[in-house]
Amino acid sequence: MPDIRPLVTTKRVMALLKQHFHEPILDLSPVEGGHVARVFSFRVQEQEYSVRFNLDRMMNSNFPKEAYLVRKLAGTSLPLAPLLYVGRLGDLHVAISHKLPGKMLQEHTPQEVQALLPQILELLHAAHSFDISDTQGYGVFDDQGQGTDASWHASLLKIAEEEDERDYFGKWHHLFKETFLERDLFERLYQRMRELLAYCPEERTLLLSNVTTRNLLAQDGKITAVLDMLEASYGDRVYDIVALDFWWPRLGIREAFLADQQQRGHALPFYEERLLCYECHYALSGVHFYAHSGDERGYQMARAIIQGKLAAFSQRGERNEL
Repeated sequence: MPDIRPLVTTKRVMALLKQHFHEPILDLSPVEGGHVARVFSFRVQEQEYSVRFNLDRMMNSNFPKEAYLVRKLAGTSLPLAPLLYVGRLGDLHVAISHKLPGKMLQEHTPQEVQALLPQILELLHAAHSFDISDTQGYGVFDDQGQGTDASWHASLLKIAEEEDERDYFGKWHHLFKETFLERDLFERLYQRMRELLAYCPEERTLLLSNVTTRNLLAQDGKITAVLDMLEASYGDRVYDIVALDFWWPRLGIREAFLADQQQRGHALPFYEERLLCYECHYALSGVHFYAHSGDERGYQMARAIIQGKLAAFSQRGERNEL
């Protein structure tokens, strides 16, 4: 898989860090696991830090947005790393933050992750109950908290549109001709999503939008950090369980979230239809990303998963008609 993260030399990183720390920079090393940001960890005396670099091709979701969220969500139970610096290094966005303890959930055993499920549900509740009445719009929002779209449905439907050339994917329709991205697959998924949108409410809650085993840290049986909030958005709370249900269905987030919401007094009508709609959207985003990055293995995995979910949904419908 080609590395599409920005290229930043250790020498350049060290020069930047010396502008912000007077003590020696120790143990500078790259951190693997991400797809978009280039990340390094380092130590100053006994304190551990991380520094991240993003391309300047993320118009509405870059580190200034993260700084906004760290300020906005201070005092909530969402564990976000304190930011020490957000700025630029040439054409790159830069963020320096304290390194929170723990390791990614994907590095824990399945049993350990399963035991963390109640805490994951609490994180979701903390986000979904946060007051966003002083903001506007739907979908991904900017570093002022303003959503980019007029409705939740509109934010989902634009997945098929080409982006501004200054944004991450830019003019991307050439991928249908130049890569393994299948136009007929994309169009089928998009049409199914459009049909299912009729079941989806124009709800407007704060969504973490990237709740995955790669984006949460845990240590000693406790979730210690949400790593990346750049995809945070406004919309239907059901969307927040899509990634875990898509890649790790054995966790049981689908059933657990429904039960948790019912216990909290939140009805989720047409739950299965809403979830499948959002999983079509998630799959559209996924196959798009994998084609862009040249990862055919990831593409085929996402393709197989969404096709399996569509088939299972269709079979459930047939049984219900009998």
